[in-house]
Amino acid sequence: MNSTAYFHFHFPPQGIEQLDGALGSLSAWIDAERDLVGRVFAQTGQRQVCRALDTLDQLHIEPDTPPEEIWEMLEEAAVCLEVLLEALRVLPYNCKLETAWGLRGPAPFDAHVRWSGARLEDIHATLEHALSA
Repeated sequence: MNSTAYFHFHFPPQGIEQLDGALGSLSAWIDAERDLVGRVFAQTGQRQVCRALDTLDQLHIEPDTPPEEIWEMLEEAAVCLEVLLEALRVLPYNCKLETAWGLRGPAPFDAHVRWSGARLEDIHATLEHALSA
């Protein structure tokens, strides 16, 4: 599993608390859900969508990163999440898988798709909120 280091940032500009919260949410999502989403796309043969996951894996920041660079990174992450969301939105209509081979728990495949979509929507909304502050 990928490990994302999360640092608590203290910047004076207004709205930085939202950026800090968005970073924490994104980091937690990558640690907890990234592999599940990757397996969902792999099972449906949508490996090209996994490029967005690879891009998210490449986003790293250091504790002394200026707020402008954090902003840019979060914007790039939001674009990646939009790509993933769009791919998940059309999955149930194009996918006829009934089992969730390799995915945790006894839930059917479509339950994993719905769960992943809901979590992505939540994280994307958090990023958009932070970027609009």
